[in-house]
Amino acid sequence: MNNKTLLIIFVALLAVYGISQMGGGKKDRSFNTELVKLDTASITRIVLYPKADDFAEVSLSRETDGWIATKGNITTKALANNVNSVLAQLDSIGVKRIAAKKPEKWAEYEVNEKEGTRLQVYAGSELLKDFIIGRFAFNQQTRQATSFVRLTGEDEVFAVDGFLAMSLGQSFDAFRNKELIKLNKDDVMRLSYKILDNEFNLNKSGDAGWLMDGELPIDSTTMDNFINGLSTVSGTTFVDDFDPVAKANTLQNSLTINANNLLEPLTIHCYVDASREKPFIIHSSLNKDAYFESDSTGIYNQLFLAANEVIAK
Repeated sequence: MNNKTLLIIFVALLAVYGISQMGGGKKDRSFNTELVKLDTASITRIVLYPKADDFAEVSLSRETDGWIATKGNITTKALANNVNSVLAQLDSIGVKRIAAKKPEKWAEYEVNEKEGTRLQVYAGSELLKDFIIGRFAFNQQTRQATSFVRLTGEDEVFAVDGFLAMSLGQSFDAFRNKELIKLNKDDVMRLSYKILDNEFNLNKSGDAGWLMDGELPIDSTTMDNFINGLSTVSGTTFVDDFDPVAKANTLQNSLTINANNLLEPLTIHCYVDASREKPFIIHSSLNKDAYFESDSTGIYNQLFLAANEVIAK
């Protein structure tokens, strides 16, 4: 093969390469496999518009003594574990593939602003990331979940691992403290009850065990089971429109707990609002900003009705 033939072959290969490069615009645009990767230590605020809260704004702000959660006119100390879970997820969200490239596909993956959960992440006044989490799909064979995410202001929809809508799309209530009672059962020494017009005390009295009003012995197994149930009690549904001052006359029941590990007694108040489907409104001095609703089978039963059963035995 002479030099002239080699030259022709080289020119032909060069032309093929040039044509392939000119047509490169038709190929998939390369993308960063880490769609969201943030230095979580630098994050000072996370603003969410969760689908679970009808897209109302929820703000998580880093303060010197922890994180604060805000929605509307409600501000409360956020649960550290739940905020840390969000931060861990934001540390890195990896891309599996591009699921769609055109806005016409946004609705299919629920990444429109009024279909998916939007997150804005800040370091001071600087917006670090702004993205929308859409629906997820679950593969029964591989047992793997895929979520769909779009960076705000961009067209592409990315497929990423995990149930992001569940981990990053939590409602405001998910960051709030739901505790009413949290005690070591062995430290409980006295329960003072007022249920309607009935008042009684349950006291731990050394070798005598538990006594009602210092005299009547209470079955030890029954009392142990009852104290076990009281040692950790949490509310379920917050009642943010309840005004304890305006409704002071509806206070019907109370429980005061004295325990060795408490600096001061823990008090539970129960109001009754007959206008509500769940009429019992429960409040604890352990969680002063929170009020919870209950029906007769919920925490109201656990805190008050069960006590009546104890003293009846």
